[in-house]
Amino acid sequence: MTGQTSLLPIDLLPLTKLPEISQVPVLKSNQLPYKLDNSTQAYFRNIIEQVDSECGQISGIAYNFTYEIDRLRGLAATTDANQYPTHFTYNFMNGGFGWHGVSYFHCFEILRTLGCPNVETYGGISEGGPGRWMTGYDLYYGAMKNRIDKACQIQVGTHEGLMLLKQWLHNHLDGSPIGGVASFYANSPWNLKTLPEGSPEEGKHVITKWQGLPSHAMTVVGYNDSIRYDYNADGIFTNDLDINYDGVVDMRDWEVGGLLFADGWNGGINFADSGKCYMMYKTLAEKVYEGGIWNHAMHVLYAKEQYNPILTAKVTLKHSSRELLKVQCGVSQDPASNQAEYLIDFPVFNYQGGNQYMQGGTILEENKIIEFGLDITPLISYLEADQPAKIFLHVEERDPNSLGVG
Repeated sequence: MTGQTSLLPIDLLPLTKLPEISQVPVLKSNQLPYKLDNSTQAYFRNIIEQVDSECGQISGIAYNFTYEIDRLRGLAATTDANQYPTHFTYNFMNGGFGWHGVSYFHCFEILRTLGCPNVETYGGISEGGPGRWMTGYDLYYGAMKNRIDKACQIQVGTHEGLMLLKQWLHNHLDGSPIGGVASFYANSPWNLKTLPEGSPEEGKHVITKWQGLPSHAMTVVGYNDSIRYDYNADGIFTNDLDINYDGVVDMRDWEVGGLLFADGWNGGINFADSGKCYMMYKTLAEKVYEGGIWNHAMHVLYAKEQYNPILTAKVTLKHSSRELLKVQCGVSQDPASNQAEYLIDFPVFNYQGGNQYMQGGTILEENKIIEFGLDITPLISYLEADQPAKIFLHVEERDPNSLGVG
């Protein structure tokens, strides 16, 4: 596994802009079970090992998206056809060579606008490594059907926010019989401790304090209101004493209760307890520099059970340097026009991928050619019913030194 680096503010800022869930919980707190583990559901895929810097995509795609879309479709995440790869989205945003991580916000945008192929279609969860771009219109067309409607955040730094998260985990905040999962950012979980002897889940691993800046993405799969850790070493476990002496009793004083998260870090299945670990509720309320998670935020996905594009573009493109190109599609209501009146951008094929051929690498001549598909259904909103129009493919080359050929 490659080393982690702290996420840049420009990567994290979009996550703060996601709509915040603040709806009324379905159940009262005393109606919820005291513990829950959605990793035992058929919709949660097996734990995998991080191979590059794709922790955001392990959390956001392989665990979160796979679970949420399979839950809607009633499919078990036990086959390649029902699992979703890390590197399809990761490779568009990682600079082309996988030298740095990618915020899962960027992969959520790809899920929303382009979709994602399943592992079977992609050829493996990370097939081709961190530089490969998939080729084949039919493969992209199939990916368009696997989408999200939106991503949202739950602010969990208060008891009320924690209750919203627990309701999401239990009933998806809509009364569903099976709840969801959530992604979050914190430091890598290197400073593990164990739950004390004689307490619930004794000997299991737990994070009592996140040590360092947010650099790593993980996935919450459940909770347990009974686990406990003696922060002030007084021999008792309390949630009603001011153990940090700030004059207020709140979650930052809690010694009882925590979330269960899954990871792909440090060997995947060999991390902590078969790839899963607890984190105390207290860490949700703490500021990052005091041992908390990033922005007190959990991020959740609303997947689309079914989606079929109405209008698509099938593109074959040849070029020697993909980072020099940007692809847009547009429409003009005047069929005689030579330029589009309206253009739409995409989070992919947008001056990305490093100085490599279109499919990646710089050796195989055939990799200069890529065939892909784009969902241009949004252009329909610019069309007049029963009136002719003209569709445009706009490929912009930014190459002032004429280095690329295509």
